[in-house]
Amino acid sequence: MLLQEKMKNTRFSASEQFVVEFILSKQELIKNYSTTAIASETYTSPSILIRISKKLGFHGYNEFKEAFLNEVEYLKTNFQDLDANTPFTHTDSIMNIASKISQIKKESINDTLSLIHHDELQKTIRLIQKANTVKIFTVSNLCFQAEEFTFKLRHIGKKTETYSFSNTMYQEAKMSTPQDCAICLSYSGESGELIKVAEILKSTNVPIIAITSIGENRLTELSDVTLRITTRERSYSKIAGFSSLESISLLLDIIYSCYFKIDYERNYKYKIQISKETELRDIQNKIIQED
Repeated sequence: MLLQEKMKNTRFSASEQFVVEFILSKQELIKNYSTTAIASETYTSPSILIRISKKLGFHGYNEFKEAFLNEVEYLKTNFQDLDANTPFTHTDSIMNIASKISQIKKESINDTLSLIHHDELQKTIRLIQKANTVKIFTVSNLCFQAEEFTFKLRHIGKKTETYSFSNTMYQEAKMSTPQDCAICLSYSGESGELIKVAEILKSTNVPIIAITSIGENRLTELSDVTLRITTRERSYSKIAGFSSLESISLLLDIIYSCYFKIDYERNYKYKIQISKETELRDIQNKIIQED
C-alpha cells in the first residue's frame, strides 16, 4: 500500500485528519514547512505530527516526511504522457501501438533505475554469493521470469532452483536452511501462496530477498532486503503487465550481471564452455555465427 493511500485509510481524530489532508494537499511543497508552520496553518500543535507519524508506522515526523516526499517525487516522475494500464486505445493504428508499447518499456526502465539503491542491491548480491542454493519463489506468469533467471545463474555454475506449484513451494521452503537464499517475486506483495512461503522461510531463518512494488505490503515485512519495481499498474484494470514485467526482467538482469561480475573471467569461460558443449545447432546467419 502506498503511503498516501495509508494516510487516506487510517483512522485519525478530527484534528489529525485535518493535518493529514493539509499534507496531502501540499504534496512536494510540504518540504518547505516546519512542524511549527504546519501547526500554525492548521491551528493545531507540532506534537500532532508526531502522533500522526506513529499511527502510520514511523518513529517520528522527520522519518515520515522523508518517506512522503520520496513517494511524491517518484509518482510525479516518468509516465507523464502514458497510462501504464491503458497505453493505447481502439483508435490507435498498429504503428501507434508499437510506438506506445516501446515507450512504456522505456519509461519502465527509467522508473526501475530510479528505485534502485546501492546498499539494497549490494546486500542482495552478497546473499546470493553466500548461498548454497538460490531458491526463487513466485506464482502465475512470473514463473517464466523466474525460470529465465534460474537458467542464467545455472549456466555460470550457481545452484539455483525455482518452483511452479504451491505444494512444491511449501515443501522446498520448509526444507531450506539458513545457508540458502530465497528470492520472492510479487508485484502486489500480498499473494497468499507466496506469503505462506515467506512465513515458512522466516521461521527457519532463511534470508529473503523481496522483489515487489513500492509501499508497504506483507512480503516486505517478512523480507531481509527489498528491491522495488516500477509501480504504475492497478491490480485488475490493465490491458497487460507491460510495465511491471519489464521492470522485473530488468531488475533480475541487473542482479545476474552484478553477480557475474564478482568472478568475471571464470564465469565468462564457464558460460562459453557450457554453451559450446550443449548448444548444438547449424547456424546459417553470418551475423550470429561464431568465428
